[in-house]
Amino acid sequence: MTYHKIIQRPRRWDTPFCDEMSDDLIDWILSSPHFDTMEESNFPPSLSLREIIRNDCRVRQYQKNQLVLNAGAYINSAFLILTGNATLVLAPGIDPAAWGRVKAPRPSFLSVLRKLLVKNRYPEVRETAGAVKTRLGRNTRRRGVVTIPDLDALVEKAGAETVALKSGDFFGESAVLGRTEMTHTVVSREEMLVLEIRWQGLRDICKYAPDFMFTIEHLYRERGLYEHLLSVPLFKHVAKDKIRALADVAQYEVYGEFAWQRKFRQASKDAETSDDFNRLMEAEPVIATAGDYADALLLIRNGFARVSRRINHGHYTLGHLTAGGLFGLQELYDSWMSGEPQRLRCSLGALGYTDVIRIPTDWIEQNVFSAGGDSAVQSELERRLDALPNDPRQLGKPSSQVDRKFTEFLVENRFVNGAQTMMIDLERCTRCDDCVTACANAHDNNPRFVRHGPAFGRYMIANACMHCDDPVCMIGCPTGAIHRSEDGIVSINDETCIGCSTCANSCPYDNIRMVPIRDTEGKLLTDDKSIPIVKATKCDLCSTSPGGPACVRACSHDAITRIDVKDVGELADWLDR
Repeated sequence: MTYHKIIQRPRRWDTPFCDEMSDDLIDWILSSPHFDTMEESNFPPSLSLREIIRNDCRVRQYQKNQLVLNAGAYINSAFLILTGNATLVLAPGIDPAAWGRVKAPRPSFLSVLRKLLVKNRYPEVRETAGAVKTRLGRNTRRRGVVTIPDLDALVEKAGAETVALKSGDFFGESAVLGRTEMTHTVVSREEMLVLEIRWQGLRDICKYAPDFMFTIEHLYRERGLYEHLLSVPLFKHVAKDKIRALADVAQYEVYGEFAWQRKFRQASKDAETSDDFNRLMEAEPVIATAGDYADALLLIRNGFARVSRRINHGHYTLGHLTAGGLFGLQELYDSWMSGEPQRLRCSLGALGYTDVIRIPTDWIEQNVFSAGGDSAVQSELERRLDALPNDPRQLGKPSSQVDRKFTEFLVENRFVNGAQTMMIDLERCTRCDDCVTACANAHDNNPRFVRHGPAFGRYMIANACMHCDDPVCMIGCPTGAIHRSEDGIVSINDETCIGCSTCANSCPYDNIRMVPIRDTEGKLLTDDKSIPIVKATKCDLCSTSPGGPACVRACSHDAITRIDVKDVGELADWLDR
């Protein structure tokens, strides 16, 4: 009796993004704007432009007044208009409730019941030769058609600004490159054909087509910069023409590396070896240094930044800033009020890959401080002071009801990146493992997390996918198997996972595992060299279950939560419950 079954090892393009990319259609795309100037000879034979289009692209058709992309959704592709035109509504845009945003369909009662009753006998069973047949590209699937015939009226009522898009224009590039939510809404204005290029194809085309890369990066910086400035609460009272003028003079800066997890993992190992965690902070790119004169307002566009102060011979973390966070406002305001230059009280360092917009002091003074923006300034200062104490005597006291040292622990380990972090109260936990058993029952008899991880006092961060705001695990995936759904859940498409381990090696938190897979008879699936075929697995927040994460529901001691640790109020409530 054999205990394994030989199959072909999965490859990148075994399952293309679309099955309808014919040679004629590819020829037509190659004659369209941007592609018609590309040199196909620049692409290597193993990664030809035609094959990228065939396997990593698809053509989508939209009718007049149809919603194409909605603000607030996560996407995994960029879009190029082939024919037709559309309207792009800039942030803050229109409230999605105004046009009846389609929500993700909930699992039916029968599908849930079937999952409970029909269980595989063996762990990690695949029903076919190596893959469960799932819908490819489900991260970009359309959950119903939304038509918005009265878009102009909604735009006028909201006072929103729009941009006309025509054939040859891109959209969605900022959200894809920044791994952020869509900040704008796109609606077709006539029948339209759009080329959807998923992230992996976009990356490879940019690598071998410099002009294409320049176009994408220019849009990412220029269009995204203006949109972000429009969404800043501090600038609500500022006229849009002045904000556009600001976009022309503001400096766009990038700190850290796109794949920041590599240096972070190495710096963490070095810090543990030397028992000197100041080295971890010193490895972080410096954005601003305490003691320097405040010469601009710094606005975080993407990523995370640590706010710290040096006390004696050590660094003390006061908190962190995320997208939309402001740094230096208090000092600039004090300088304007007193007429004397002020020095920065704290330092700012990049926690990974951080985009920063540097706003000139004279623009802030003319358009905010001197133009009736006092209430907005005071509101922002109160919010920041509540989160970041400026008095060194407050360093040992709780900040916003969360102990500063606990905050430092979360920042030090980059857990502030997690939108659904699994936190366990070790004093309430009885080690009964009901949470692990429930997870295994919900996922092919193999749990998707490990009840283990870094701890601070009585609280432990378990090794479970945190569904990060910046999911660096997605960067190197060659097939797009690991992706983020519109509602922010990071999932793995089992059909397109080729078992390369790139995502598992990229995760800074060791929350992705490679597991050998079996057929329905329990035989291990191997290649012709008897090497097991493996697939990546991780927590999916029990997205197919209407009750939410099984681990949380199974705990009878209220010891587990899934929480966004950036939400200080929610975190404080759970810690003090």
